[in-house]
Amino acid sequence: MSGSELMEQIHGYTDWRPSPGSIYPLLAQLLEEKLIEPHPDEEPALKRFKLAEEGVRLLEEHGHHDEQIMKRHRTIQKMYWILHREMPEDLYESLLALINAVEKTHQKIVGSPNASKLFKDILEEASRKLSEIGA
Repeated sequence: MSGSELMEQIHGYTDWRPSPGSIYPLLAQLLEEKLIEPHPDEEPALKRFKLAEEGVRLLEEHGHHDEQIMKRHRTIQKMYWILHREMPEDLYESLLALINAVEKTHQKIVGSPNASKLFKDILEEASRKLSEIGA
């Protein structure tokens, strides 16, 4: 990805868009540390990067932190839903179970068009039913 593509990706995940002044020095540092390397591109005006071997190794080495990050994220989510949305704990627990099921199922069906369509249909039906309750 290019720096601008990374900024968009981060914005998509977090609703926060880093500035070019924070992304490009970081890319320069990662390049200097040989964690990323230039990626040849058909668009000469766009400078893209990919993970270098050392970057892949480091990412795999630290992959076990994913679960810790997810636990912290869920704790923050829980505080948000209970404090700001006045959601009862039992309802929150059901919501969390649904979110977990969605995350785990999505990871298992990536690349399967039939399963992805069924997954989408189920989510749309659940959304429709919840909207009916609120109407």
